Amino acid sequence: MISFIITIIKLLVILGIVATIHEFGHFLASKLCKIGVNEFSIGFGPKIFQKEFKGTMYTLRCLPLGGYCAIEGEEGTSDRDDAFSNKNVFQKIFVLVMGVVFNAILALVIFLAVAFSTKTATTKIAKLEPDSILADAGIQVGDTIKSIDGERVKIAAEILNRKIDENASSDVTIEYERDGKVYSTVVKNAVKDIGYIGITFQYNEDQTEVTNVIELVAAGGAANEYGLKAGDKITHINGIPTNTSTEVKKLTAENANKETEFTIERKGEIITKTIIPKSKKEFNLEIDSVEVSNTTLDLAFASTKLNVSTIVGSYVDLFRGKVKVNDMSGIVGIGEVVSTTSSLVEFFNLMAIISLAVGVANILPFPPLDGGKVVIVIGEAITRKKLPEKAEAIISYIGFGLLILLTLIVTYNDIVRII
Repeated sequence: MISFIITIIKLLVILGIVATIHEFGHFLASKLCKIGVNEFSIGFGPKIFQKEFKGTMYTLRCLPLGGYCAIEGEEGTSDRDDAFSNKNVFQKIFVLVMGVVFNAILALVIFLAVAFSTKTATTKIAKLEPDSILADAGIQVGDTIKSIDGERVKIAAEILNRKIDENASSDVTIEYERDGKVYSTVVKNAVKDIGYIGITFQYNEDQTEVTNVIELVAAGGAANEYGLKAGDKITHINGIPTNTSTEVKKLTAENANKETEFTIERKGEIITKTIIPKSKKEFNLEIDSVEVSNTTLDLAFASTKLNVSTIVGSYVDLFRGKVKVNDMSGIVGIGEVVSTTSSLVEFFNLMAIISLAVGVANILPFPPLDGGKVVIVIGEAITRKKLPEKAEAIISYIGFGLLILLTLIVTYNDIVRII
């Protein structure tokens, strides 16, 4: 019960900060454009504190679920000179997008802070798997991987999370550094059809090795379908002990489309599940471990760039049809992930991910999101006609209804998955 309450508090703090920062972006932009702001509220519900200053009512309310910025003339029309509806198109767009910009700024600041607060796994090889394909290509322990097929890599996560197209060649060209000199070699069979269940793993405390403890479960993977959860420790596969993520991945990869027995330790309880890993293409250089170093500005930016591209890429995959609605996660799924955070670094990293995800979602051209409002503003500027209030209201109601429906579907899927 106590852990549940702590999870709720964490979730409220994250959502409260992310939503308030978003609304503060709208507020600041409105003030810069000399647009009237009737009220800026932190929280919802009954008032705790309220004070008027320079025409704006500043309010603190008791429900910490974000807040709102009541901009004069944003909804409907207004006769006031400082109304949103009476400003030019550039000022309107500036006000509408600044909420998203502030979400992005919050995420970037946190990502950089998180990167600097921990050591970073580099691309310098500390240990190779036995009979590694890198060794066959002439790469040795102590070499530093500089690029893969012409794409620069600076941190280990860029190698581990490298996206592979279904038509990708099995061979890759790798540039690596040894004793200050850069060499190039072709690595055979770096892309293979393997068994995949859709999980990522936690690093150990000193960030030197990836453990056999699940960090996240992908919504559309076999692990999700068969009920694996964040925090589960995979101790055996088909009776073979697994102590690291490398051992888990190796045995999973060998059992594509086969019934495979996973032994899991969950909160002290031993559970056995029979899972059929799906077949997919995966990039794997068979590196057992890499060197870890103090985080430099260069490495911090590389880590931040990877986080941003991963989140934005998930939305791109959604519109390209690679991610289905059933694969999406909502507030319940977020709560499940929040419950697994055990340190301030993990907590703030999750806050950054949610902030950026909220920002990207809000800029989508879908009423009543900020992106949908931007489309309406641009449309009015092109046609030089104001969209009738009734028509705008109908569009917003339809959009809001669809968002509620999507939220219900995603929440239902989250609950079914967790139960």
